[in-house]
Amino acid sequence: MSYHPAHEDLVREVRSWYIQDYPSLGKVVARRRFGYYSQISQTGYCDVHIVEPFDPSEAAAFHADVCAYYGRRRVLIFTHGQAVDSQLTEALDRAGCARGSAKLFLAHVNGRGSHAAGPGAGRIEPVTHRNLLEYQIAKLKAFAESEEEPDPAAVEAGMKIRRAELAADGTFLIARAGDDAAGIIGWYEGTDRYIFHLATRVPFRNRGIARQLLSHLIEDTYALDRRSLLIATDPADTPVLFYRRMGFVDAIYWMGSLILDGSSGR
Repeated sequence: MSYHPAHEDLVREVRSWYIQDYPSLGKVVARRRFGYYSQISQTGYCDVHIVEPFDPSEAAAFHADVCAYYGRRRVLIFTHGQAVDSQLTEALDRAGCARGSAKLFLAHVNGRGSHAAGPGAGRIEPVTHRNLLEYQIAKLKAFAESEEEPDPAAVEAGMKIRRAELAADGTFLIARAGDDAAGIIGWYEGTDRYIFHLATRVPFRNRGIARQLLSHLIEDTYALDRRSLLIATDPADTPVLFYRRMGFVDAIYWMGSLILDGSSGR
């Protein structure tokens, strides 16, 4: 196992993202008895982050506190670290939380210049307000694994987030195949770059487009002397193998997730 030279700093950095306000994105975080409760004003997105475990016997009280804080809304609950998750997940399940997927954060440590783009990759262009809608539609199609036109409400909800990100630390690229937006990548800028979107639309897969986008960003990250490049993935899903081949080999952070659907009345 290879480790990033700033491994411990990166662990602290990732944790900090979830327990502080981000005014530029409309995100407000409140420290409460059971963890950090946050929401994004533009979208109504709600999440709870449990950084330190509490007594499992208090899971019902936790459930009640989340419902009292957010009302009858869908809330994502994240357990930070496998020890916290192991201690609480069974009790939270009994209290009415449904299991979601895990998220593994990886840091790139393998150096530059070793990841050539695939033969069918097209040109890459930066995203501005002019082509932001095209990015969002390509993103929704890619993640849905469908070429059906996405729901206009989902497009507009995503556009609110993308506009806020673009006005803050968000940066995006489109990879084109001819005139089509075939693949997308998005990341947050900073001392550390964090990739939060990477996807290729179904008709354009197996052409090396995701590799091209990721290779481009790896090279640029080293050229600009950023401390690290980070990516998050489901550790049980296929892309994690691709990311490891591309040099993302330091597992710096892990989060489990659960879903509390207050609107269901469960």
